[in-house]
Amino acid sequence: MKGTAGKAFLIMMLALLPLAISTIIVNWHSIRTTEQEKQELLIAATRQNAAQLAATVTAIQTAQSLTANVLADNPADTHICDRLQHLFNAMTDDDGLLVAIFDRRGEIRCRSENAARLAGALRQAGQDAPEVLLVPDLDGLLIRSASRDGSVTALALYLRPALAKLTSDVGNGADQTITLHQGDVRLVLASSTGDQSRSRARLSAHAPVTPDRTPALTGDQADRHQLVLDNEVIDTLTSNARMISLLMPLLLWVAAVFLGWLVVHWLLIKPLTTLRREIAAYTPGKIIRPPHLSRLASSEIEELGETFHRMSQEVARHEEGMRAALERQTRLTREVHHRVKNNLQIISSLISLHWRAAEDANEGDAYLSIQRRVDALAVVQRNHYAELDEELGLRARPMMNEIASALKISAKVQSGRNIDIAVDCDDVMLHQDVATAIAFMTAELADLVIAYAPDQRFTISLLRLDGTEGQARFSLVSPIFRQAEGSEPATMRLYERVLAGLARQLRTPLGHDAEAGEYHITIPVTG
Repeated sequence: MKGTAGKAFLIMMLALLPLAISTIIVNWHSIRTTEQEKQELLIAATRQNAAQLAATVTAIQTAQSLTANVLADNPADTHICDRLQHLFNAMTDDDGLLVAIFDRRGEIRCRSENAARLAGALRQAGQDAPEVLLVPDLDGLLIRSASRDGSVTALALYLRPALAKLTSDVGNGADQTITLHQGDVRLVLASSTGDQSRSRARLSAHAPVTPDRTPALTGDQADRHQLVLDNEVIDTLTSNARMISLLMPLLLWVAAVFLGWLVVHWLLIKPLTTLRREIAAYTPGKIIRPPHLSRLASSEIEELGETFHRMSQEVARHEEGMRAALERQTRLTREVHHRVKNNLQIISSLISLHWRAAEDANEGDAYLSIQRRVDALAVVQRNHYAELDEELGLRARPMMNEIASALKISAKVQSGRNIDIAVDCDDVMLHQDVATAIAFMTAELADLVIAYAPDQRFTISLLRLDGTEGQARFSLVSPIFRQAEGSEPATMRLYERVLAGLARQLRTPLGHDAEAGEYHITIPVTG
């Protein structure tokens, strides 16, 4: 009896024992009276629902007739259809009523947005059919009205979900099956969800649906065209449950539930709430302190609090170790990138010194060509170092603009001309490996432009691909790339081999549009 379940059982048993002796009261008459009241309530509710449905159909027919008469007298009045649809939407609180209006030739004058299904329903609602027709194929009730001269016909489809809203649940603890039928045609508006395999009491009622504007039906027409609302209730109480209800009065149940709640509240809920409040305020690295609990609290909850305390201590130690390791790794990474950046700057300066000391023009051009490639790699490294704390990579737009500026300066030094370089770049993020490859591609082809066509425009483009997530199109365009005008075939093949090697590094094919003078490649972007 030391456990929580034992304490709860003992307290409830001792408390309910006096009540159990005085609770065997059998009241069969009250059960019969309740069942009779359920039957009367079901009949009244069914009649009320049938009358409400008849009144709604009458209102729909009236609105349709008025609209049809207006369109018959004034065909140019196109706003009457919108007003009719607004009225129907207000009646059903949603799109539960669809309407279509036809002329004498059967062509649609106007219709609701989702009323395309009514185009083929005009034949079903012909002159021989009743004005209110149950159509299970269209999942609803088809209501027909015509203008005074018969030139305009209005059809409204009262959809099943909207029809179901006109019904109401009757009786507690009961499942309903509500059906509309017209002759042999049936449409289920609401279906019972209870288990029907066991023996249960069934109550049923039906009422005719007779709109005011519908002609009176007699004889065979009444059997075939009369719309009837059926309502069947399956009581959820089984025979065993009825027997239990006879032997167990409600007072005993209420007392048991109350005492059970009281016991669970003091033994479980209150201590757990206190412990949950402490855990909810927990953040990694903080130590969870076991809350102070009353003597009535469960011993298992006290042990759980101690377990959380020990676990939080272990987590705090691991968090501190991981934080220190991350700080060391960040410092090392920044130091490596800083040294690489400085080394590239030193290499560029050494190449510049050799270029200035070169006596042969070809030798100087070779130094400048090498320096352009080193500068392109240095630009990538500088931008990557600046974005080192970001997780998406480095920004392409400032990198491409800086490479273009460096190429302009190098071209001015080599050829004495101002080369025209245009940059069209979206604000995308690149991985360092991708940025290095496209920087080398730009430097390689810029070398060709500077050497053979410094007076022609060189366009660098990096744009996102529409409809493709995480990819962009990188292209280099210049008239010199069309047929390699002025360049030696061996030189051109050398550049193409370098570009192909860089494309293989990116694992994507290199494209060449000879007519447009363009080299292009699809690259991944990280943001």
